[in-house]
Amino acid sequence: MLRAVKEIGLRFGEVKPYDEVKADKVLVLNFDERGDFTGAELEGFEREKLSKYLYKEAKGKNPPTLTPTLPLGRGKSRPGEKSPTMKSLGNLEKAFDSCKREEDSVPMINLEKESIENVIEDLLRDIPRKERVLLTIRIGGKYIGEIEGFRKALEKLTMKEGEESKGVAVCSVCLEEKEVSGDISPYKFYTIDKPGYISGGFDKSIAYKNFPLCYECKRYIEEGRRLIEKKLTFNLSGLRYQLIPEFIVGREELVREVMEVLFNDEVRKLKLSERERRVLLSDEEEILDLLSEEGDFLSLNLLFIESQQSAERILLHLQDIYPSRLKQLFEAKEKVEKLLDLENFTYRTVYRFFSKSDPSKRTPDLQKYFLEIVDRTFRGIKVEEGFLIRFLLRRIRDSIKRSEEGYARVIREAFGVFLFVKLCSGEVEMRNGAFDNLEDFLTRLPALDTDLKRGLFLIGALTERLLRAQKTERGSKPFLKKLKGLKMGENDLKGILPEVRIKLEEYGKYGAGEDKLFKLASEYLSRAPQGWNMSVEEMNFYFALGMGMFDKIAEFIYKKEGSHEEQT
Repeated sequence: MLRAVKEIGLRFGEVKPYDEVKADKVLVLNFDERGDFTGAELEGFEREKLSKYLYKEAKGKNPPTLTPTLPLGRGKSRPGEKSPTMKSLGNLEKAFDSCKREEDSVPMINLEKESIENVIEDLLRDIPRKERVLLTIRIGGKYIGEIEGFRKALEKLTMKEGEESKGVAVCSVCLEEKEVSGDISPYKFYTIDKPGYISGGFDKSIAYKNFPLCYECKRYIEEGRRLIEKKLTFNLSGLRYQLIPEFIVGREELVREVMEVLFNDEVRKLKLSERERRVLLSDEEEILDLLSEEGDFLSLNLLFIESQQSAERILLHLQDIYPSRLKQLFEAKEKVEKLLDLENFTYRTVYRFFSKSDPSKRTPDLQKYFLEIVDRTFRGIKVEEGFLIRFLLRRIRDSIKRSEEGYARVIREAFGVFLFVKLCSGEVEMRNGAFDNLEDFLTRLPALDTDLKRGLFLIGALTERLLRAQKTERGSKPFLKKLKGLKMGENDLKGILPEVRIKLEEYGKYGAGEDKLFKLASEYLSRAPQGWNMSVEEMNFYFALGMGMFDKIAEFIYKKEGSHEEQT
């Protein structure tokens, strides 16, 4: 993956000595050519001046930057503590001193922190605290990026990073033997401050043997990451991930074409406008649809990462995802949408069932299970059916318990997740084309592969028919209580079928269509083995699927004309 990131930086980036930074205002401390403080001024932040600000983050926090340009701390201080402004001035002084030690040509300044603190606080008195302020200096009218001494100092300081773990070895990215370090990775999920990461224990001097990286590759990886974060970083329900392309063969014209789509907003918009909008991961990710039409001369990395203070943690890394695999995922998505009349089935739909163990919880606690589903569906690996049903049924039960009018849609979405996962693993197939009749529909429905499952499915459909009749006649659905929160056992479900028939007859709603469902359900159950040998969760899941799919079943059992009257 790092080679792919480097390639992006090398081909399409521009390696700069400074880092990108954002701010609302810039507070400039002015010094004359003798180094005396002459005052401060507040100006608007200009991205075009990044080379002049020469902002460069340091590996550590003390100081946080390699140059005397840094975010100004704002806020209130506790009694006895330095103010945020004074702490920032202290960091600025440390960064300045580091530059001066590295390069004699850096001009001297007289940094009277106490008096400068008062000037800064006066300037910022009317500036809202939410506005970000960048603190920097100017000497003799020149920003530090315009002074050669600071540029030379920064170059030397950059080469000193990771010096505790320097050595001569083959770089793990470019595979050339040169000076490397084991402590300069641009990604923060690798560290050598824990025993597990260090070859030979806590001896940092030989830690480069774990992950030797040369300084040239480091610069290109940093630039590649910057481009990826700017153009190819997306958010899926709060989970941030990077889409990283990796080219298999060097067909230059194809590489340029794909990279234009990835990094040129205008080209991407034009391409997307020429085709029907298909989304898989979230609203921004039509880009995957475009890439699914490419040949397998490239593969994709999907890197889900989580920031934790100054570190990063890999939540999931999907590797070697080819366009042909993306095409299969889109085909599975479209089959599910067509069968279940779902407008836009995406991984956001999956997330709704694998995010919280209880909808009332404030924060998601099931994300690791969601990422497991993402991983397995992208790679075509089977997901244990009982695991799927447990989480899908939990959300269905909650929806029915809350008497949500939209529980039928929740059930259809759960069914969609179930089928999508099985289609992606190749466990089931779905043929295109119209269904001849209800029996054909039930036989070809991938989830209903036994007579028992089909029987439970039809009992659920008949139950939903009764619930709708009750809603029409009474304005409520009292029969829901009979379902025991979808925790019914075998005897409960066997008793539901005749009870539903009696209730429908009482309401005068037991017609030819209902009779067909009743007889077909009875026939399927009669062919089921004695002792169903199915868990309570499985039985109730297939029963619930029938409830959610009643509208689809109604297409087969009612005449088109007057179908609305038949179901009321």
